[in-house]
Amino acid sequence: MNIAFWSNAYEKSGVFLNMAAVSIAGVIRYPYRITVLENYLDKNNLWNAFFVDNISVNRDKIINFYEGKGIEGLLRRIYRGDKEPSILKYYWRPVIPKHLYYIPQNGVINSELFDYELYYNFHDLLDIIQKNTDLCYFNINPRNYLSSKAILQEADLVVINLYQDADYLKDFFSKYSSLIPKSVFIVGNYSPKSVLSCKRIARLYDIPLEDIAPIPYNEDFYIACKHGSAKEFINRYYLCDKENPNYLFIHGIRKAAYIISQKAERNFALAKKGMESCGF
Repeated sequence: MNIAFWSNAYEKSGVFLNMAAVSIAGVIRYPYRITVLENYLDKNNLWNAFFVDNISVNRDKIINFYEGKGIEGLLRRIYRGDKEPSILKYYWRPVIPKHLYYIPQNGVINSELFDYELYYNFHDLLDIIQKNTDLCYFNINPRNYLSSKAILQEADLVVINLYQDADYLKDFFSKYSSLIPKSVFIVGNYSPKSVLSCKRIARLYDIPLEDIAPIPYNEDFYIACKHGSAKEFINRYYLCDKENPNYLFIHGIRKAAYIISQKAERNFALAKKGMESCGF
């Protein structure tokens, strides 16, 4: 199942932090194997959130981009015709072994070329990932137009990261309404003091409240993502009580992970029913 994390207010809604947190929470509670990756090249990437070691000095020498490793190398290998599902093991890095994997990057090509190569090889890449994992999370930066468009079109589920601002909300619901039927929602950097609460957003735009997860900004998690300890932070506070200052943040990511898991289960059930109706 292909899941895209997207926003028309990418920075303001905290898509990067939300996806990092929800992907970890998703494998703590639910029995899925998840692969995560970005559709952009930037030093602010998920490697920094998941790992302490420097990608350029990985002692296992798994990541050697000029010899064809990393997401850039994987795309070029696919382009050359190698589309065996087993090749993925040479390109991903376990975040939580057997559960959560990341396909790293290093930006050895420019962003525009990467956008084109991802767009051109997207369907084959997705097929390889889907044969190795249950869910694939794409962190989409809208500036990479070609690949963003392809990922959103092919996504089984789009996790829309909303921002509590009337203009941004109006922009999304007027320009991107075609995404809504296959979307769930995170309200990123959520403030309970805002007049645009989850309940009000649900009422104004006629979307189910149960499909909206509020995730407030958490400075400690932001710092953890700067130092490669995102998973340690989520593990430490995953079962925290209401008195803990991290509770609202953890509650939000747990709700988001739950919403996604419910959609995934429904998707898998429909796929199984479809196969059975075809005699498989």
